[in-house]
Amino acid sequence: MAEKTTLVVTAQPNPQEMESVQEYLHGVLPLLTGAGGKVVKRLRTDKVIHGNPSGMTLVMDFDSEDAITGMFESDDYAALVPVRDRGFSEMNILLTQEM
Repeated sequence: MAEKTTLVVTAQPNPQEMESVQEYLHGVLPLLTGAGGKVVKRLRTDKVIHGNPSGMTLVMDFDSEDAITGMFESDDYAALVPVRDRGFSEMNILLTQEM
């Protein structure tokens, strides 16, 4: 069995495209949970001490890396990419495992 994987997403919303931000979030969360993801935390950044600012962070656990990559390679997710790119000035999608 594959090792549990944690998805970490940091994102900076585009303030001129908040409708696209909401559309993306409403579309992607069902895909993530449908792939077996369990939300650990949804966070708002209050202060940046070092590095690039990101307005929000999502942390989700999955049973395997394959479950996450399959979702991101799906046609359903591909349909959301233009909305994502309009709605966010930056987005980092990271797959992590415990050290």
